[in-house]
Amino acid sequence: MAERERGRARGGDEDTLLEQAAPTRALTSDIGRVLSRPTKSQPFWPPRTPRWVLRFLDAASVPVQGGVYQVNRVGDEGLGTRVQASAPLLEVPSTTLRARHSHSEVDPIETSVAVFEPAPQEIPLEPIQSVVKTSTRVPQLFSETHDQLQWQINITAEYMYETKENLVFNHPTHGLLNNVAPNMEFKADGPPSPDVLDDLLARAWKRPDFFALHPEALAEFRKQASARSLTLEEVEIFGSSFSTWRGLPLVPTNKLHLVSAGAASGESASGTEPGQPALMERVPGQATTSVVLMRLGLEKQGIVSLYAAGAKTSPPLPFITVEFMRLGDNSVASYLLTTYTAVAVLSPGALARAEVTV
Repeated sequence: MAERERGRARGGDEDTLLEQAAPTRALTSDIGRVLSRPTKSQPFWPPRTPRWVLRFLDAASVPVQGGVYQVNRVGDEGLGTRVQASAPLLEVPSTTLRARHSHSEVDPIETSVAVFEPAPQEIPLEPIQSVVKTSTRVPQLFSETHDQLQWQINITAEYMYETKENLVFNHPTHGLLNNVAPNMEFKADGPPSPDVLDDLLARAWKRPDFFALHPEALAEFRKQASARSLTLEEVEIFGSSFSTWRGLPLVPTNKLHLVSAGAASGESASGTEPGQPALMERVPGQATTSVVLMRLGLEKQGIVSLYAAGAKTSPPLPFITVEFMRLGDNSVASYLLTTYTAVAVLSPGALARAEVTV
């Protein structure tokens, strides 16, 4: 009797063990993953922007020899002056240029001379550089999916391009915001509105190419247009759709920074690195930014982007050179990334700026 009970107990234990082992008889996901390998995306750098302003400027780029671009202008402000005349004004105002018209054969013809500005503006190319370092083991051992060295270079180049677009507007010497003629800028009493953009067009009316403004300023402009029942037309450029005003694209860029009222210049918010600007939450209606209207190109005496002539760059990284520097005793290889940048405003009428509130 006791033996039969023990037998039944042993049989029950075996059934329990079989039930517990049963799940391992099927190939489950946990087991299968041991022999599988996930599909790995390329690395993405979230702060990257479309950099449309750089793309516009690339089409108006000028090679520079000798590292410096000299802007030669004729010192003639006559056409920009206001005149009072009781009779029709038949002479185009000019400081030194003359042209005789409607005259007889015996009348003397006046002479003209274009007098150049005695101290032409010189714009040096500004370097943007970074060094990528990698242990030689990493590219050799861990590049089966993505080239480790190439992606370090690519992401660093993205940061350099973002830096370049930022300097286009904000460089203390050649930045566009610091090269606006006094009569080409004004402070608007309120948000970016159709009236503000029309005032910019009244100043930079000679074949302008596009407006540039912060994305939040663009959103505010759309609200202002909607409040007036105005429909903004769209245009496709670079494969992207842009709203337009008076036929000119409204190009967003976050390099026209929002400056919060009361933000102390040069101070750092808690958590930021020394020397970095303080990042503050924007309070609607208490931040200022710029809206600019630009004309591009040599032919139109507009704004041109400058780059170093003869720099050996590759199509994947335009305007950036990559040079092997050295291999250290610790088997760390160093690569130098370099680009040169600057912009030149060839004529004061090529750039207009309005300071607005958003």
